[in-house]
Amino acid sequence: MEGLAVVLIRSAGESGSLYGSVSARDISDACTAAGLTVGRQQVLLDQPIKTLGLATVRVELHPEVLLPVVVNVARSPEEAEK
Repeated sequence: MEGLAVVLIRSAGESGSLYGSVSARDISDACTAAGLTVGRQQVLLDQPIKTLGLATVRVELHPEVLLPVVVNVARSPEEAEK
């Protein structure tokens, strides 16, 4: 699962600020859809993601095992590919 990346599609303003935010639950759901079953408690998110772009989030699979997950927040699938 090294190098896992997930894409989340969200609405955002012209400045790139999201109208909502991306929470640990959103990330855990996206990881589960990608084949890595994790709970929201395992997603170590200091604060919700509130802007478009890439963010690296740590997922704690075990107390001694942390997996970095790249979260790509975009307005559309086409924008996520860029």
